[in-house]
Formats: sequence, C-alpha cells, structure tokens
Amino acid sequence: MFVGSEAVAQGLLTDRQLRGPFVERVLQGVYRPSWVPLTHKLQCQAACLVLPDEAVITGASAATVLGVRIAQRGDIVLAVVPESVKAPKREGVKVRTSQRPVRVGRLLDGVRLAEANRLALDAVAGLDLPDATARLDALVRAGLLDVQAFRRWLGEQGVHHVRAAACAAELVDPRAESLPESRARVLLHEDGIVTVPQFRVRVDGRVIARVDLAIPELKIAIEYDGRWHEEERQRGLDNDRLAGLRAAGWTVVIVTAEMLRRPSLLLAAVRGAIAERTR
Repeated sequence: MFVGSEAVAQGLLTDRQLRGPFVERVLQGVYRPSWVPLTHKLQCQAACLVLPDEAVITGASAATVLGVRIAQRGDIVLAVVPESVKAPKREGVKVRTSQRPVRVGRLLDGVRLAEANRLALDAVAGLDLPDATARLDALVRAGLLDVQAFRRWLGEQGVHHVRAAACAAELVDPRAESLPESRARVLLHEDGIVTVPQFRVRVDGRVIARVDLAIPELKIAIEYDGRWHEEERQRGLDNDRLAGLRAAGWTVVIVTAEMLRRPSLLLAAVRGAIAERTR
C-alpha cells in the first residue's frame, strides 16, 4: 500500500499506471495492488499514511481494527485530532476535533488507535439506545472496555453526546454474543420486558440448550434467526434443538432482522408469548 503522489514523485509509477488494472484506490490518495483485498482495517492503515501524526483512529473503525467488526469494508474511516491540528478533508475519512487531549491507546499494524474510553464514546455517537448499547456490549465482551471506568470517564467529559452514551453504559450486559441479540434485549427492556442473555435451559439438571434471551419464569426463549442455518446438517440440528425446547415446555419466539428494524413486530411477538403464558 502506498501514497500515490509519493510513488509518482519517486518515479515508481506514472499517473496512467495509477489508473491501470493492477492498482486500486483504498481511499483518496492511497492505493493498493489490485490483488490485495480491501478491508476496513486496510482503509484505517491507509488513513494513517495521510493524516497528521496527531490523528488517531477511533470509534467503529478502531473497534474493527481490534477485532470487533462493527465497521464494514467501504465504510468511512473515523479519526479524531486535537482542535489545534488542521486535518485536510479527504474522501473516505471523517475527522472529528477534540477540545481535550487526544491520546494514542495503542499502535497496531501501523494504525494509531484511540484509547478505550474515547474509542467507545465515538463508537456510539449518534446512535439510538439499542444500537449504542449493542456496541458497548461488544466492546466489553471483547475485553476492550472497562464499563465501570467508562462510566466514570463520561462523568468528566463535557461533549454533547455524553448523556446518550451514559444511558447506554448503564444497560451494558456483555453476555449477549451478537449486536442483534443486544439490540433485541434493549428494545424489550425499553418496553418493560426483562430478559436474561445466553440463558442455559436445564431439564433434570442437564443443559439442553443455551438461548439468546430468556424470560425464565415464563419459560419463554427468544432466538435471533441468525442462529438458524441453511446448511442441511446444521438446519437439522437447529430443528432438533427447537423441538427439545418445546418438549421441555418452552415457548420459542424467533426474531428476524425485519423485527429489529420494526420494533413493534418484536414487541408484539414477545407480548403475545407472554399473554399465552399468563392467561
């Protein structure tokens, strides 16, 4: 990977070659050989080649570099600089300024990464409560964030989106194993429905299943449909698991991506199951 203008200035490539089939752009001004796959991590590495040395990668971008895949290939890279530093606008990169010191949490594979609290704050900025909490769940689950320290740090900040982040931090439960599971948990919480993530269902002391979310006292299991696979063998195992839960007297609510986009559908399905159990 290289900065195009530098390669041309050194006579390594011509402008025409930069537009040829063997070179592809990572982001404005930075290129890669066409056989090197584009990833968000590569985009972050590219950004660090052209951003000021004071800039650090933050938010979803930094989380993805650290293994929590929140950002996708092609998403805008998020960086932050002290307000005293001028960072020229560049397509493919969004740079925020901070009135407070910007510290490098770690350097990984050529990427300067924000310290954990700043990373987390930027990762949830502008999101609704379910999505913000889901991201914090993932960061805590991966061992990248101490939520207690994060709450204390938030109390010391004076930026406008701290309140929303603080609300999300109060709901963190890293037991959920995916962003959709966390989103479902918080949507239900907002409607007054308390669930237990990754609940182990036991029959005669033996664990027969671990469900995404549960209302144990009513024997209601809530499963995100990403767990139900299309491969024939796995589909058979999933069906056996579902049958086992029902045989044990559990009601299973399958949650789809559409239900998470339209929370009223999720709430109706779970409320319906509760009504059946309590009638």
